[in-house]
Amino acid sequence: MAATLETSPKVFRPTREHILAILIATGIALMGILWAPKYLFWLLIFPAVWLAWVLASSTTVSEKGIATKYLVRKNAFLPWEKLAGIAFKGSQARLTTTDGTEYPLPGVTFNSLPDLAEASNGRITDVITAAQEAADGKYEIIDKEGYRVLLTRKEYDDYVAEHPDLPGPRPSANEPKE
Repeated sequence: MAATLETSPKVFRPTREHILAILIATGIALMGILWAPKYLFWLLIFPAVWLAWVLASSTTVSEKGIATKYLVRKNAFLPWEKLAGIAFKGSQARLTTTDGTEYPLPGVTFNSLPDLAEASNGRITDVITAAQEAADGKYEIIDKEGYRVLLTRKEYDDYVAEHPDLPGPRPSANEPKE
């Protein structure tokens, strides 16, 4: 009887650096409140709600699916069968279901994709690591139109030989070639 590898759920939360920003926002609010406390006392509501959001919201990835917890909207659980994909709109990660419904993923950023891919056992693709591995050991050339191109060492040497007027470092004769 084959045993399946069960991993523990991975929880993604908004970073705790938000709390530092909340403290700064509270200080700014207090300066305004001290100027006119009778009229501006309500300004402390914003940092309090922000702090509650940081402490309450999260995204949990498990073998069963993805669960999201929010402060003011209904929590959601989505099994893997209903997942159509994950997209990034601005700095916000959004999960899309097979019926087209979108859910924000609190605590998930583009840089957390490797952890998200690991927690999902490969159900979510890790494009960051794949791109880093594809670019490893290559040279980046920016052409006249502003496009960036990755070249292997041989392609780079050929490119430099074809364009002797280019500024910048030239490959040394002592460097190993592929």
